[in-house]
Amino acid sequence: MQMKLNRMSVSLRNARSQISVLQGRLEGLNLLNMENVQSMVDRRVENITGTVNRLSSTCNTQCAVQNSPQFLLAPRNCSDYNVLETRKNGVYRVTPDPRNGTFEVFCEMESYGGGWTVIQQRLDGSVSFNRTWTEYKKGFGNLRGEFWLGNDHIHLLTKAKDMTLRIELEDFEGVREYAKYDQFYVANEFLHYRLSISGYSGTAGNAISFNKHFNHDQKFFSTPDLDNDMYPSGNCGAYYSSGWWFDACMSANLNGKYYHKRYKGVRNGIFWGTWHNMSTEYYPTNYRQAFKTVKMMIRPKNYAP
Repeated sequence: MQMKLNRMSVSLRNARSQISVLQGRLEGLNLLNMENVQSMVDRRVENITGTVNRLSSTCNTQCAVQNSPQFLLAPRNCSDYNVLETRKNGVYRVTPDPRNGTFEVFCEMESYGGGWTVIQQRLDGSVSFNRTWTEYKKGFGNLRGEFWLGNDHIHLLTKAKDMTLRIELEDFEGVREYAKYDQFYVANEFLHYRLSISGYSGTAGNAISFNKHFNHDQKFFSTPDLDNDMYPSGNCGAYYSSGWWFDACMSANLNGKYYHKRYKGVRNGIFWGTWHNMSTEYYPTNYRQAFKTVKMMIRPKNYAP
C-alpha cells in the first residue's frame, strides 16, 4: 500500500512540473501572439495614416475651395442643380438615396422657377404606355422625349424630400391648364407604389380627387398584368391599356393611349376628368377629348427659386 502511495506522489509531482512547463510555453505564445497582433495593427494604422495624409495633401493642392457644404453633396433631385446655379433644361444624374445608387432624370430648369424633376412626359405618341408591371417599375422611354421615369425612382425621389407635383396639360385646341398638388408621395413596391396626394390648386380642376366614387389618393398602382385596383369585376389597367393608380376605375389617367385627335369608343386615352369641355363626353355620339402634351414634374415643397 505504501509503495502505491509513493508512486502516486511521484506521478503527481511530475504532472505538476509538466503543467508548469506548459503554462510557461502558453504564456510565451500568448505574449508572442499579442505582440504580433499589436505589430500588425500598428502597421495598418501607419499605412492608413499615410494614405490619409497623401490624399489630404493632394486635395489641398488640387481641389477647389468650396464656398458652401452643399457643393460637396451629390444632387438628390433637380432642385439641387438649380441651387448650384445650373439653369439649363437637360438630362442630369441624381442620387436621392446613396444606398440605391444614382440615375438620370430630365430637369426642367427654365419654367416656373426651375428645379423640377420630370417623372412623366407625353408629346407625340412615339412611346407606348401599355406596359407591364416590371416596365413601370424600372421606367421606359426616352428622357428627352416620351417616358415614364420608373416607380422605383419616383419612390426614392419622394421618400427623400417632401414633394410638390405639377401637372401640365395641353389639348389639340391649344388650351393649356395645370394642376398642382402640395403633397405627393409614392410608396415602395411592397406597398404596390401606393399614391399619397393632396393640396390641389390650379386651373385644370382636381381630377385626382374627383368625388367619393373616383378618388386616386391612397390607391395602389395597377398595370395590365397586375391588378391592384378597387374594381371588383376586372382589371382597370388591362381595360384602359396602361399603368396608373386606378380606383374603380378612374377620374384621371395620364398614362392612357395617345390619340392624335378626338376619338370614339372606350375612354382609354389620356384622361383628365375635370377638363373644361369634358361633360360632352357623356353623350355616346360625341367624340372623346384627346391631349397633345402632358408633363408630370416634382420639386421639394420648401424649394425657393
